Amino acid sequence: MKILFVGNYGSAKAQGGCAGIFVERQARSLRDRGIVIEAFDIGGSHSPAALVNSWRLLRRTIRHMKPDLVHAQYGTLVSLASVLALHPTVITFSGSDLLPGASISLARTWAGILMSNVASVFARRVICVSEELRSSLWWRKRGVVVIPRGVDLNLFTPGPRDDARSQLGWAPDTPTVLVDGGRDWKNKGLDVAEAAVAIAYKEVPALELKVIRNIAPDEMPVWLRAADALICASRQEGSPNVVKESLACNLPVIGVDVGDVCERLAGVEPSEVVERTPEAIAKAIVKLIHEGRRSNGRQQVSAISLERVAQRIVDVYSGALGGCPVAASDKVECQ
Repeated sequence: MKILFVGNYGSAKAQGGCAGIFVERQARSLRDRGIVIEAFDIGGSHSPAALVNSWRLLRRTIRHMKPDLVHAQYGTLVSLASVLALHPTVITFSGSDLLPGASISLARTWAGILMSNVASVFARRVICVSEELRSSLWWRKRGVVVIPRGVDLNLFTPGPRDDARSQLGWAPDTPTVLVDGGRDWKNKGLDVAEAAVAIAYKEVPALELKVIRNIAPDEMPVWLRAADALICASRQEGSPNVVKESLACNLPVIGVDVGDVCERLAGVEPSEVVERTPEAIAKAIVKLIHEGRRSNGRQQVSAISLERVAQRIVDVYSGALGGCPVAASDKVECQ
């Protein structure tokens, strides 16, 4: 089976960012299952001339590669260009491609959401990384499955906190919480997390907040082992990868009801889902710091390892090529 991944993460990666690392990991896990994966980047330009040129290059790439399927690894322009290439297409929606709330202009937000919904109608199959995203589709209801991005359980593993802090040069005894705020900090709730830490500081005077920003993907596990808790205070999310990666490292998580955070934290101790207010988050911080123990998160994310998610995606590909219906259980059923 040959699959052409279509995305627009290349320009961000060229500038040193880690955007698209989850797509690269998914591609690797599919290659491990014998799937041939090639990638096409439509670029970051929104000018009509650049988009038309990217579409023509995409068509040429499809003619040359002759893939069984095109897999659009995002909505908006990526998904629309993919279906307009007139080749059988699977789309993965990840968050802001279907949900308002990201820190971009209102017109651009809703234009992107409209493009996503139009593209979904013409796709063979649609994958949403959370149930919230599937519920947000305007028209497409059949042939839609919920499959979160997989977690690399070989990379994200528990480990001694003191060893991790020594690697990073952190103080060994300073209570430390993390927040993902390096990209789109307003949507990620960095301001809410900072306000929460300021409140919690009154009861935990040495408390420190560290912002995950410009961290190499392979260094992330060390940060997650070194910290005492992660704060997820986002306004909008699909299925936040940092939450799943934290759980794989047994790092306690304080999350708000966004994306699939409630589902991911179900049964995880210690961790909490709280209201998106500084006061509620501060209370949870104090509680977790005083408890001072790791969580059982790893066992909760074992079902969404890269390997297991890859098999589910292969099932979607098979359904898209064979016309098998998708049941309410999200599993492809073939007679």
